[in-house]
Amino acid sequence: MEVDTIQKPALAVDPPDENFDPDFIPETGEQYLQKVMYERGKCPVVVVAANPQARHPQKVLTGLGAVPTDDVKNIAPQALMPTKEWESMQNQKFAELRDIITAYRESAQYSENLQRTHVFLNFDDRKQLHEYCANNLPYVRILLSIPQRNLEMLLEYLHEWLQDSEPASGQSSQDEPSDPELCDATSTLTPTGSKEPRRTGCRKDWITQWIYAILACLILPLEPYIHSVLRDIAKSCITLRNELKQEDEMKVLPLNLLISIISKNFNQSDLADNVP
Repeated sequence: MEVDTIQKPALAVDPPDENFDPDFIPETGEQYLQKVMYERGKCPVVVVAANPQARHPQKVLTGLGAVPTDDVKNIAPQALMPTKEWESMQNQKFAELRDIITAYRESAQYSENLQRTHVFLNFDDRKQLHEYCANNLPYVRILLSIPQRNLEMLLEYLHEWLQDSEPASGQSSQDEPSDPELCDATSTLTPTGSKEPRRTGCRKDWITQWIYAILACLILPLEPYIHSVLRDIAKSCITLRNELKQEDEMKVLPLNLLISIISKNFNQSDLADNVP
């Protein structure tokens, strides 16, 4: 049968016959190509990878941390679980906050304030970022001056710090920010709405405050790997909640809030506490 011109081989090499010795060391280019053809003929048409779950627990990686899927089993006391009504209220407030921030981004005031916001943060220096976040509130006017890629990077760092920290503490407030220029996007996580800087080591809820604030400022749609980061944050919150006792109702509020926000607003409904 005549071979099509496009399919005609560049080098005419006779295929190995039944007398071909695969252990023979090729001495010419033709012998080498024959050995390649022989080995190719021994390869299976379809290759199936071994099941990794048979030997190792599956992990979801973010680049900075990995949370085994086994760790997301919810074993927290029922008293620490959020109600549907509470979740609905928090998600509504979060959606309203995002609407405020979106409208602020489109205003002339935003461009003017952006020119006045000068906060130098070295995103390659985790120690500097940790110190800054632990001692400063996550004001929206600061977060909006940071490029989204850096906010995404900071989310990864915050997840790492969340895993290294004790469960978040603090009391929830019902007040939402009214002035987008100066608002503290995490007033639902602060007990008094205080705008005084915090001291490193005194409280750990600054981590969840910064995560909440960044979530409110992210521009959608997100890159797939950021959804993976958000999943890992929610899983870490579930793991931290599992370590709390029944009487730790105030400590669980920031954790429940992040789980609810991420599962509802960032398409991670399989991690939700109350499936609609």
